[in-house]
Amino acid sequence: MEVPVENGTLRLRVSGNYPWQEQVTIAVESPQPVRHTLALRLPDWCTQPQIILNGEEVGQDIRKGYLHITREWQEGDTLNLTLPMPVRRVYGNPQVRHVAGKVAIQRGPLVYCLEQADNGESLHNLWLPADAPFTTFEGKGLFRHKILIQAPGYRYEQSNPEQQPLWHYDSAPAKRQPQTLTFIPWFSWANRGEGEMRIWVNEEKHCHP
Repeated sequence: MEVPVENGTLRLRVSGNYPWQEQVTIAVESPQPVRHTLALRLPDWCTQPQIILNGEEVGQDIRKGYLHITREWQEGDTLNLTLPMPVRRVYGNPQVRHVAGKVAIQRGPLVYCLEQADNGESLHNLWLPADAPFTTFEGKGLFRHKILIQAPGYRYEQSNPEQQPLWHYDSAPAKRQPQTLTFIPWFSWANRGEGEMRIWVNEEKHCHP
């Protein structure tokens, strides 16, 4: 890319596999030195970004979510950004009643969801334990080169629910069955036929006396 600046043009080459991978490289390709300030966005989901300029860590002049680097840029300068992307749980404000007791899953800038194609129907009967570990892996086919997420969870189900009454007294008829939950990037759902999708998932908390 070329950025017009006061004294000429700052030519940059940006490479990496963001948002699937954590590393982004910015190489300066301007034939003439150019003094300019680069403002690099540091997203709020990334708590420990690392910025290396020509092999040395950059002092963090951060203003309003941007890291500012002012210098005379010249051909051969290289910025390496590492934006760690652990899988994170996202919780809604307690005033939002529709997400009470639920959790959403995010990795980097991407929100993930459950889809019926991977997890079966009746997604509202799936539960994710509060301490469940996450596993990331590269998908196949439609999800080639994309990062998917799995976690151990549960499904509460009962036989022939359509023949059961709407409520039961004193005990729940549903049985808890272990199930691996598969999360896909939310933007990529609805490409494998009709089916349910859910972002906010029931979270099973362990209560201690």
